[in-house]
Amino acid sequence: MKKGAGGSLAIVVAPDGGWGWVVVFAAFYCNVVVDGIIYSFSMLMSDMVNTFHEPESKITIVGSLLNGFYLIVGPFVSALLNSVDFRSVTIIGSVISCIAFASAAYVESLYQLMFCYGFIGGIGFSMIYVSAVLIPGFYFDKWRALATGIAVCGSGIGTFVLAPLNAFLVENYGWRVTIMVQAGLALSCAVAGILFRPLKPTIVEVPTINPVVMEPKIPEDEPLLMKNGTDERKMSLDSKHNTAKIGAPTAEEIYNHLSGRQTPEPRPISISCHSLNTHNQYLKDRLSPDLPEKKLSAVSLRRPSVSAHLMDRDDRFFGGSLSRLPQYSSQVSSLNYAMSVTRIPAWNDAEEGDDEEPCSKNNSLRRNMKKYYKSAMHTLTTMLDFSILSSPSFFVLTCSGFLTLLGFFVPFLYLTEKAISMGMDRKIAVWLVSTIGLTNTFGRVICGWISSYESVDAIVLNNASLTFGGLYTILLPFLPYSMVSYYLYASLFGFSMACFASLRSTMIVELTGLELLTNAFGVLLMFQGVAAAVGSPLLGLFKDWTGTYDVSFYLSGIILTASAVICYPLRRIKKWEDNRKLKQPNSV
Repeated sequence: MKKGAGGSLAIVVAPDGGWGWVVVFAAFYCNVVVDGIIYSFSMLMSDMVNTFHEPESKITIVGSLLNGFYLIVGPFVSALLNSVDFRSVTIIGSVISCIAFASAAYVESLYQLMFCYGFIGGIGFSMIYVSAVLIPGFYFDKWRALATGIAVCGSGIGTFVLAPLNAFLVENYGWRVTIMVQAGLALSCAVAGILFRPLKPTIVEVPTINPVVMEPKIPEDEPLLMKNGTDERKMSLDSKHNTAKIGAPTAEEIYNHLSGRQTPEPRPISISCHSLNTHNQYLKDRLSPDLPEKKLSAVSLRRPSVSAHLMDRDDRFFGGSLSRLPQYSSQVSSLNYAMSVTRIPAWNDAEEGDDEEPCSKNNSLRRNMKKYYKSAMHTLTTMLDFSILSSPSFFVLTCSGFLTLLGFFVPFLYLTEKAISMGMDRKIAVWLVSTIGLTNTFGRVICGWISSYESVDAIVLNNASLTFGGLYTILLPFLPYSMVSYYLYASLFGFSMACFASLRSTMIVELTGLELLTNAFGVLLMFQGVAAAVGSPLLGLFKDWTGTYDVSFYLSGIILTASAVICYPLRRIKKWEDNRKLKQPNSV
């Protein structure tokens, strides 16, 4: 094998400013619309009960399906984002949501409403929501916590604004017209999606390359990266290899192996990575003219754009302060950090039809479609690897997340009607949900600020917040009725539950490490989505059986408190788990 041929890596580096603030504003607006509509569904329920003559618990299924599916579909949307850009996914999701809501306005049965508004609308909202939550993290490193915090604050602001707006529309025009207005709001997210400008990758020149030959058969039980007697790294090309457990190599590891330099030299480019095919073929011919093509390594950099997939990053779901990550604090620049968390799947380019004519448009299209499919499937299989539940600490966290979402939506759906049943005027009661949204916004800001200090234990902060939120909910039915007591509860509940959403990714990283964040986040989304879909209808049944909302609030509060209590020993469980791994003779 010849040595000394040059090559390059294409890495997306966060600009930390500029157009990124426009992106943050667009993401903020998307969260205003999506979460505002989801959390204010209770304003439509009483009118729907009169239309369909069904019990309230059954009407709740419509909103619960919307709540659940925008979480359940999250891993699939993430897989799509690894093949398609944020802009396209957001626009498609906006159109799907608009069509779903507009269709729901004309349905004649409750089951049709469940399908259009809940199921299809949930899928569209998931495409908007996932894009809006993730994209600030790709534009910011240094200011990521601030940018992500601003974007997700749209959730509380949307609840504050849309709850009374929906109540006004329902009272004056009915739920069908209200849903048509929601369809227009959903479509407006496409305008925000247009602002999600794709980031241009940075070319990192690799001055000296030692092409690595892949042996066709490597035992699957060997690590993906290993050293032989001559200190030559090898990588498995088996696409079925569990990269969620071992992990594909990072761009930094590949760069350090191929080049003697410790600091890469970046060069910005202004063209799409897909337009580099000519240079790719030139690199392949220069690197290994006599080598059979099927033995060419994915690390031989046949394509400079091999590492340009946005979603092939360990930190894609991390929305907290990067100062908490050793991967960030140990790097000297944003480029070095981006390389340290960007992974290059072993399948990336090694099996993509090298024998096809590069000048053929049909072959090029076929090759790109195969690449997009493999990229999406890689993300999906990584996020839905349920073997991570074998980790005791993450299993406890997953159970806690399931319980939290099981009881989380009860106040959003039933607090207004409970207050009205106690004698509060409807025009005053509709602002209770708005109060939850407003205080939740303040809570997210304060929680994000507190958690930025390394001395603050995110798990303890989360447990305390969930405990207080659960206890407040249990005590609500015991409080003497007054407008002050109900608004006080709404304020305390909204503020307490803010930490749960803000600290989720931070807690996962502390328990599983950044390398498994994608896997853990995907599994957690699935469980939380199922809980969100079934929780409120199940707890709402007790209102139908007893004629009062009290039991629903008792159970919701107990479930929320239990979700916190089971996490009290989480640090000890994690310590025991780590000690057990150290004692295992075959631990890597």
